Amino acid sequence: MELSTFAYTIGVLELLFGLPLLFYSKQTMKFLDKLFKDDIEMRVLGALMTVLGTLVLVDGYTVSADPEGLVTLMAWAVFLKGLMYAWWPQTAVNMKKKFMKSEATLAFGGIAATAMGVLLVYAGSIL
Repeated sequence: MELSTFAYTIGVLELLFGLPLLFYSKQTMKFLDKLFKDDIEMRVLGALMTVLGTLVLVDGYTVSADPEGLVTLMAWAVFLKGLMYAWWPQTAVNMKKKFMKSEATLAFGGIAATAMGVLLVYAGSIL
């Protein structure tokens, strides 16, 4: 898979979750709670994430400080997060519960996801 395609895909997904988390945090958390309750959905989501990360990593798996290396680092993160969702979904649920307890962490998560989405879309445009 081309790095630019991966960067655009993950960037748009980050924006799809980051912006609602930033502006409508309670409704977004209700949606994520429903998603994370079903073990099968979590495992399928994890499998899709693992495949997406793998498609990038088979072309090159070296991480560096240039945009290509940073997008490759994101591919590693998506791959490892996908493995966690597929193999240990309850661990992901527990981590989400710990992180998303207060409004401040929800706002921080929304800002971080939105910033990551914008950076990945920009990286996709220069790759």
